[in-house]
Amino acid sequence: MKNKISRRTFLKASAAIGAGLYGLSYLGSIERQKTLKRFKENGLRKNLVVVHGDIDAKNNEGSIIKEMMRRGIKALGGMEKLVSRGDKVVIKPNIAWDRQPEYAVNTNPFVVASLVGMCIEVGANRVRVLDHTCAINPGPSYINSGIEKAAREAGADVRFVNRRLFKDVKIPGGKLLNSWSFYEELIYQDEVDVLINVPIAKQHSTSRLSMALKNTMGMIGGNRGTIHKDIHPKIADLNKVVKVDLTVLDAFRILKQHGPTGGRLEDVDNTFENARRLIISTDPVTVDSYGATMFGYEGKDIGFIQESYEAGLGEIDFKLKGFEEITI
Repeated sequence: MKNKISRRTFLKASAAIGAGLYGLSYLGSIERQKTLKRFKENGLRKNLVVVHGDIDAKNNEGSIIKEMMRRGIKALGGMEKLVSRGDKVVIKPNIAWDRQPEYAVNTNPFVVASLVGMCIEVGANRVRVLDHTCAINPGPSYINSGIEKAAREAGADVRFVNRRLFKDVKIPGGKLLNSWSFYEELIYQDEVDVLINVPIAKQHSTSRLSMALKNTMGMIGGNRGTIHKDIHPKIADLNKVVKVDLTVLDAFRILKQHGPTGGRLEDVDNTFENARRLIISTDPVTVDSYGATMFGYEGKDIGFIQESYEAGLGEIDFKLKGFEEITI
């Protein structure tokens, strides 16, 4: 009888234990909160650089793109003005589709490899390459795009996204989206020091064009199909969360029709007059505004570019901060 406890004592003890466990859980959730990435402080110039180059008897595609990248980044001040020794760098290309490079639906693998090499050269501790593809199995897209092989050979850690690592994030000042799930390796300060966005320039059936700002779709989870309804302000909303430090738009080949999936070589423009370019800046709105001109538009003609400009995410006049063209 002496070992028995009253019902009242038992309930009090249970409540105290429950409160203690709740408190520990609450404190643990506070400790687990991560700091969102900020823009990396850097010494890069803020102008737009467009580099033209073409294959010839002395330069194959890989070598000319490598030189185009080197000259373009140098014109902004050099990669060492952005990437510090020991930095964790993430390069986010477009690897959305299971297509070879000549179809111009994914970022050119030599563009990705050139950036990887430059980041490692200036002392990056780790350079990771990833994309949330449009396929459940990302393997074929990574392989057939040529990006997995080229990036690994250049020294990158090439990864598929882990679906458990998408985190819901509030969108500050969201026009249509209050929150969305973003991939944590792209948005948290302890995961990435420098984020480089490397899209390809192509026509898109819903958004008219797909370039830098639209490439954010490969940084998010959730039901991405619902983004396509009222897509233009939603793209601007997504770009209020991600902090891209450098944008390189691959326009070595551009897809003029039947985007975003492509599949016909006759829809690809390979000409020096209309393609064969890299467009580089710290400002994705400026990059996309110039990119629109390759398709016969102005920046203001493309809804997500105008929306992003109005949201204060960049400058729509691509010549305002300085404009330099380089021909290799």
